[in-house]
Amino acid sequence: MRLLPLFPLEAVLLPQTSLPFHVFEPRYREMLADALEGERLLGLHTLDAAAPPLPDGRPALLPYGCAGEIVEHEPLPDGRSNIVLRGVFRYRVAAERTGRAYRLAEVEEAPVRPLPAGREGGPGRRDLRRALARSVERLAVSVGRSGASHLPASLSDEGLVNEAASRLGLGSEDRYALLAMDALEERYSWVLDQVRSLQLRVDLLAPFRREGLDPRWN
Repeated sequence: MRLLPLFPLEAVLLPQTSLPFHVFEPRYREMLADALEGERLLGLHTLDAAAPPLPDGRPALLPYGCAGEIVEHEPLPDGRSNIVLRGVFRYRVAAERTGRAYRLAEVEEAPVRPLPAGREGGPGRRDLRRALARSVERLAVSVGRSGASHLPASLSDEGLVNEAASRLGLGSEDRYALLAMDALEERYSWVLDQVRSLQLRVDLLAPFRREGLDPRWN
């Protein structure tokens, strides 16, 4: 159990991926200053738009959040800041605490189940990593984004699938669905389905593309 300042937004951060944020509200400036003096961790937590507000009027939160390390900090002259958060671990809120202008909570890390090493009749860890890397590479090249085709082999199993997902332009709802999945095998299956669906659309449109035109705009 550890204490984290909460940064409640509609955005979703995934472990081992990065997102930029602009910090401007006074309470979040205070939160940022406290975090920079401490562990440099913020709990990026998604609001639950479907749930009623809490008794004190604060918006409800979805069950899972992601702790992000402040890896870049650009203070601006008027007190605002630009930051980049790098996802560190998934967590669940155990209890919220008072005493600050911003939300503060005791959280419990929520690790995911690892990929299977391999079993008869089903893909194993190496098969899933290879399939995902190849599918992302093919899609990126097909849409003219060869610079985004390479998934570093040094990424962990969770980092690989989260990085692949972050390149798909997913909305917050889909990103949260991914964060909430408890098994990496389920995440790989979901992301592979998304990549293959996009690839199918690209391939279906290929005969109608005008030659010489950037495939991203064709």
